[in-house]
Amino acid sequence: MKSKENRMVSRAQPLALTRPLGAFGNRVIDWLSKRNQVDAPPVRGIHALAQPDLTLGALPPELKAVLGMSAVRIHLQSYARFDGDAISQQRRLMQELTIANICLMIAGVLSGLVLAGGAMRDLLGPLWTDRLALTLGATTLVMGAVAAMLTFWARESDRLRRWLSLRSRAEMARLSVFREIATALTVVSPEAAMQGLTLIHEHLLEDQRSYMHNRALRHRRSSEWTSVWGGLATALAFVGGSGAVIASFVPSQSWMPVAGVLGAALAAYAANREGLRRDRANSDRCEKAAAALDELAARFDAIEAQVRAGHKDAIMAFTDAVADQLAGEHRQWLEGTAQAELAVAKLDAQLQHLGASRHEQEEPLGNSSNAQVKP
Repeated sequence: MKSKENRMVSRAQPLALTRPLGAFGNRVIDWLSKRNQVDAPPVRGIHALAQPDLTLGALPPELKAVLGMSAVRIHLQSYARFDGDAISQQRRLMQELTIANICLMIAGVLSGLVLAGGAMRDLLGPLWTDRLALTLGATTLVMGAVAAMLTFWARESDRLRRWLSLRSRAEMARLSVFREIATALTVVSPEAAMQGLTLIHEHLLEDQRSYMHNRALRHRRSSEWTSVWGGLATALAFVGGSGAVIASFVPSQSWMPVAGVLGAALAAYAANREGLRRDRANSDRCEKAAAALDELAARFDAIEAQVRAGHKDAIMAFTDAVADQLAGEHRQWLEGTAQAELAVAKLDAQLQHLGASRHEQEEPLGNSSNAQVKP
């Protein structure tokens, strides 16, 4: 019998040595090990200031003292708290309203199909039964109920106002951090002042420039997807309109106007998606903000020369210029994002319209309830 020591396997011992996995298994483990050894991207922006010893490397004692000031630490803590809460509110708001919008699109399609029961019977023949129509009607009710519930949650939880309020506090805390640093750099040594200027340039200006460029690209791509949905809706609406003309001459083609039902549902989805995300307006706003920050970045050499010459007030002027640009961009974002309330109101109006459409469906469905349901 093997001894207890031979049976025990150290936790630190690699799995490939304790239990043979074959050539493929060992290659997978080697790949995972190499992947874990890849250096993580450097922390950048305001998050790098939270633990400067780990993220910023060796710093002069004067600059460490500046980053350790109580005002800087409190603003950093405030930013972390407000930023996390704002991201949570934004994520939940977008999830709830996006799912509600999808449910409304599905409900609109199904409701239109039920209303166009005669055309669907011509299209599907014996496959279109009263039971299928009843199932589609019930599914329409479920989709509408889910959409109503999600919009109620988003509205009554006041997610939009909380998101905007928390994001504003987070951005104000961000700017306060760098303004406190810039103010303190006016009384340190020239070497520490130069390193502090580089820190502000890297973790405020360059970080926000990169963010604006990437954000504009993401909004532009999302806007293109909205255009795809809108284009598809336009095509279906054209087919539906032309099909109505054809169906007036060829009764056997009465199913063709059903494409217009699908087009109307997709058009409403695309319009609501743009109203919620505001991709076009946000991409334009981010591109303009990035261009303004590019102009400030082009003047950094002049600011650096002023600081080398002993004019430390140039650090504060540079920081104020960047902060004012970011604050102005944030005000524009607030004004535009507040219009998302109109999108929520539009979803509510569509829910009411859907309920009215369902009321109109009750009479034809009720008349067919006395007939024997086809299997």
